[in-house]
Amino acid sequence: MAPTGIPNGTAHSESSQASATFGAGIGISPLPPFLSSSASALPPTIAILSLGEMGMGIASLLVKYSYPVITNLEGRSAKTKARAALAGVQEVSFEELIGKADVLLSILPPAEALPLVKMASKVLKAKAASGNKRRLFYMDLNAISPSSAREMDTIFSGMDVIFIDGGIIGFPPRQLADGNWFRPSITTSGPVISEPWFEHFASLIKITHISPDIGAASGLKMCFGSIYKGLAAVATQAYITAKNLGVLEHLRGHLLEYFPGMTPIIENSILGEQRKAYRWIREAEEIEATFAADGGWERDLFKGVADVFHVVAEKTTLEKESKADVEEVVREICLSVRRKTSKRGDKTDVPFRVTIYLPDVTYLQQSRQTDDRQLIFGQRNNVRLVKSNSRCRLSDDPVEAM
Repeated sequence: MAPTGIPNGTAHSESSQASATFGAGIGISPLPPFLSSSASALPPTIAILSLGEMGMGIASLLVKYSYPVITNLEGRSAKTKARAALAGVQEVSFEELIGKADVLLSILPPAEALPLVKMASKVLKAKAASGNKRRLFYMDLNAISPSSAREMDTIFSGMDVIFIDGGIIGFPPRQLADGNWFRPSITTSGPVISEPWFEHFASLIKITHISPDIGAASGLKMCFGSIYKGLAAVATQAYITAKNLGVLEHLRGHLLEYFPGMTPIIENSILGEQRKAYRWIREAEEIEATFAADGGWERDLFKGVADVFHVVAEKTTLEKESKADVEEVVREICLSVRRKTSKRGDKTDVPFRVTIYLPDVTYLQQSRQTDDRQLIFGQRNNVRLVKSNSRCRLSDDPVEAM
């Protein structure tokens, strides 16, 4: 039962999640005027790959303003193809898409971003070799690390391609009941586009250019996303553990009392994992790479975050059978964690801290196996005992772990 003040069984929609996450009115601003028929610049042809929720939202907004929008739907379902046709998006082959597009918006699960760049570069090289050469503005808007963005830019080196690093913060564009539109923030970095059509295009899909450096926009996305995804993973572990301890209701009640403004955000992050955890696995890995390469941090933190999303995405049925209530989501994840634990049986690792006493020296990284217990030696006062929850004593070492 949900504590008073937390709706139990509230439908989880993008609109309810957006208001609970960002607050009322965030992301809602007047749209630019329509292009007049006498405008000096014709709207560019926009290719969008792929037409998921975000891609379809941006496509719908562009089509509303008479921008030609094309996509490639090879391997996609009949339902997706019908949605694209209904939205006014033209389906073409991948080779035709690369040949026709003025701007390509890459909006994909992070793991698919680099393969698309390699496919596009291969087609562009073939077209250039046959004399069919034209400029393409390639905007990568995926949740990738700055180093991944720089690698993509390098792949296009020597081609007539302007690579733009970007990131999307917020939910997909959609028209609200009052006629206004919610639009996410799109930040870009790298070269500045000076084409006559760009000002209107940028104002329509809400682009803000923040830096001349490739990697800045994707880095901003990583830093922003780390807070929300990190919160989602920690909240999931906390709720699952509280459920197992029989104190979930009390946890939710205390959160509502001490953090009333944060509680809807926390619970919406758990609800949002259901259909997005499979994407968030790679995003957590990209965040990990960003924090290591550009922040100087160790990699362990977001490896654990990725592990949480792995459980939700691959050990539950929540992606296909999403729940509308946090307690139902927690119950499903609990079952999957128990199944995972029971399969490991007596070999389950039980990590915990122990108090140790070492001489005033530093040990090299090594391990010592004794029966079913393993001591891992690191720096002084940095020892972990795993594979045992019992007391352990190694008489032939200057170590006592109790």
